[in-house]
Amino acid sequence: MLKNRYKMIFQHYGYIHLVPDIASVNKALSVLLNELDIYPIITTKGARHTYGSYLWHKGFDLGVIAKILGHRDISMLVEVYGHTLEEKIFEEFNQIRDVWKDCS
Repeated sequence: MLKNRYKMIFQHYGYIHLVPDIASVNKALSVLLNELDIYPIITTKGARHTYGSYLWHKGFDLGVIAKILGHRDISMLVEVYGHTLEEKIFEEFNQIRDVWKDCS
């Protein structure tokens, strides 16, 4: 049995101090989600993408989200998450319309 004296999340025999590759992390995530009966199974990339989309739709500043996700600026964020932009535009258009309804 491999001892976890450094309290690492992922370990591998012979590679105790190295950071695991993405395939190992995704495999561990898949096993965990299966054990917990959580579907669909997602990868770390899918989880990251979901996190970014969620923050965007919750109204967090794009500059802050870009920084959290490691993007240089918001242009990369808009390129990657742009498919969610149409839904966001529709939601905010309705909010603007409701503001003007309240004024009349």
